[in-house]
Amino acid sequence: MGPEEDLPTLISQKDHLNVLRYVRAHQLREPNLVVNHGKILLQSKSLGDAERLASLEQICIAACDIGDLDLAESCLDSIVNPTSNSKSLIVTKQSSRYRKLLALCLEAAGNYESAGAVYDILLQDNPSNAYAAKRKYCILAAQPGKETDAMKALDEYLSKHPGDLAAWNQMAEMCLSVSDFKGAAYCYEELVLGCPLDSNIHTKLGEAYCTTGGVENAKLARKHLAQAVQLDPNNLRAWYGLVAAAEGYLEEVEKLSKNKREAEDEGVEVAKELIKFGGEKLVGIYKGTKLAKVVNAVLKESSESL
Repeated sequence: MGPEEDLPTLISQKDHLNVLRYVRAHQLREPNLVVNHGKILLQSKSLGDAERLASLEQICIAACDIGDLDLAESCLDSIVNPTSNSKSLIVTKQSSRYRKLLALCLEAAGNYESAGAVYDILLQDNPSNAYAAKRKYCILAAQPGKETDAMKALDEYLSKHPGDLAAWNQMAEMCLSVSDFKGAAYCYEELVLGCPLDSNIHTKLGEAYCTTGGVENAKLARKHLAQAVQLDPNNLRAWYGLVAAAEGYLEEVEKLSKNKREAEDEGVEVAKELIKFGGEKLVGIYKGTKLAKVVNAVLKESSESL
């Protein structure tokens, strides 16, 4: 549990200790705030050993985030060489706690090879160390020309940690960057399992299926985009996607043989109604805006082609 006061109040009160506690408790990324308040906090002689260690770790990570390597190295040195007389909170250089921070400092300095070596040691000590495996992927992703290696590292990570939704989202983005829409759709399907009520994920999944092409993929695209607008009626991207997916479905049906086209008669009627319904919805949303004429013209063209 963090402090009961809100962050602006703590900042105005110059409560440096609780500012850092608040940032930790709420998992905020505020490196400049942490560094500014942390420097002052470390000057306090009344700071307990446990709080000093936690603050040093937090400041070290924040310093790496803003590129203040001198401060990061100073914190790292203070962690293994504490000024207090306490022996119970000494962190050794062989501990995973120290090695994690050391690797982050090496990453921040651009020394990826040495950082990777540290993570390899952590994985040797504990093969299921999710943090080290994820950081190895981050190192590869940060280096131009190693996109393929980064994808392999992330794929290996996901094979051992399939419940990491953030990693699935990252893999989906990497698949999209190399035009692997089928792979992206698979990743978004995994995300839908974890976040079934997220309209944006359904939208991205529908777009991936729509871009992949084919009648069945067009149907799946229509399904997920319809789910997206049901979850969030104000999701403009999903409304446009729904109209585009319905149009794409009609185009795919036209490529089929006569017998197969007849089997899709019901789906064709549904697609036409979706185009009309989606178009009316978008026209209503943009009514009275500067873009109304453009939207009307585009949607009118779609309706006339039915």
